[in-house]
Amino acid sequence: MKANQNNHTPDPQNKRKKTIRRKKKSRSGISSTLLYLLSILVISAVLATTGILLSNDLFALAKPDRDITVTIPEDASVKQVSKLLDKSGVVNYGSFFRLFTGIVYKDIEFRPGMWTLNSDMDYREIVNEIRLTSKSTVTVTIPEGYTINNIIDLLVENGLSSENELKTVLQNSSFTYDFLPEDVGNETNSLEGYLFPDTYEFYLNDSAETIISKMLGNFENKINDDSNGKSLAELCKEKDISISDMVIIASMVEKESVDAKDMLDVSGVIWNRLNHKSEYPYLNIDATIQYVVGHTELTDADMKYDSPYNTYTSKGLPPGPICNPGYDALLAAVQPSVHDYYYYVANADHTAHIYAKTQEEQTANIAAVQREKDAAGD
Repeated sequence: MKANQNNHTPDPQNKRKKTIRRKKKSRSGISSTLLYLLSILVISAVLATTGILLSNDLFALAKPDRDITVTIPEDASVKQVSKLLDKSGVVNYGSFFRLFTGIVYKDIEFRPGMWTLNSDMDYREIVNEIRLTSKSTVTVTIPEGYTINNIIDLLVENGLSSENELKTVLQNSSFTYDFLPEDVGNETNSLEGYLFPDTYEFYLNDSAETIISKMLGNFENKINDDSNGKSLAELCKEKDISISDMVIIASMVEKESVDAKDMLDVSGVIWNRLNHKSEYPYLNIDATIQYVVGHTELTDADMKYDSPYNTYTSKGLPPGPICNPGYDALLAAVQPSVHDYYYYVANADHTAHIYAKTQEEQTANIAAVQREKDAAGD
């Protein structure tokens, strides 16, 4: 009996061990619970942050205001366009844009070509800007040297917009390209010079703003194109002039010259005068007066016309471009011919210029041209 009693006598040491084991198990359970709760909090925070970022991108709640030009290829898929917009910075999450577009828009097609979008546009605005709603297009060629008014007339003639809509966009829309001068849109500079002359294909349902943006985007691409060497923007930096000064000079070169070679020489004359302002304070460019008076046959009164565009009475460059120059004129503005000429006059049939180093030579050249005209009965 004692033996059996001894066998059933509780062991205090053993009881203590069991108690200790229970305590360890309890602490381990608490740690697991805390770790689980912490994991839930971290995951929730990540999901909340991701949701905020995606919402900001979707609704453009806190995105910068920046114009971005993108080129959409023919028959581009939603996947291709999403990657393109992500890479260019129009959207921050291309995969989310793709998901949104696939859910909201069924069987969507995109308009191929060059489009200017803004990084502060929400997803719906982006899609509505680049989606194909009409396949009817109009091809328009804008010649080098056209003024803003010439371009407006051409676009209206082709049924793309109204004169009032185009002028409203030109004066009131806030385009945010880095190359545009600060005074763009005022009475002396309403995007004149920056609507790049080219052949464009516009959709009939394009808005006036889309049409103008397309031309501005083309200008941006042209001045940054370095496929044939240094870009025009790089050449401006080397010559230490602004993009706006390049465009102003190029616009005068475009209007005054007869061909690409002549552009280089005319630009050389302009630069020679700009570099020797004390001796030649006035550029004496007829085309700048023609721009403000509206006709080419200048009278004595026209030559005295009171305007900052009159380069016979106002020193240095005019306040803005006088037309929209092409690439050759822009290149000539930053890479002029190197010579000693300060004057030129058109020959009798206006097919070339005769250059002079001094006023005496210029006077003699003008007299010779006049004699030739008189002999021809002009």
